[in-house]
Amino acid sequence: MRVPAILQGESRTRFLQGIAFGAVAAVAIGFIWGGWVTGETARIMSATAETSGRMSVLVPMCVAQFTAADGAVAKFKAASSYSRDTIVREFVKDVASTNMDYSFAKACASGIETELAKTATKS
Repeated sequence: MRVPAILQGESRTRFLQGIAFGAVAAVAIGFIWGGWVTGETARIMSATAETSGRMSVLVPMCVAQFTAADGAVAKFKAASSYSRDTIVREFVKDVASTNMDYSFAKACASGIETELAKTATKS
């Protein structure tokens, strides 16, 4: 069987170098411009999207529960901005079977501030 001329001698070396360079270039372009990510980055992105989606649903529910609690809004207004998430955790223990953690309480406190600002401008 006769070997093609491209796979003989110096041509074979250049051919294999071209394949290696092409593979490296394809991977580099894929990760830099193509949007390819590693498995760990994909898991992090998925967890972030899940948390963001959950927060967009739970924060309005938390705000409604907080504003319905007796004396919660007055205590919230009197507190410093650094301790407002603690006050939210004090009045709202869980929302839709989701326990109140730090990031959720902080997002809820931000939502409450926004809601109070809206009601203040309407008055």
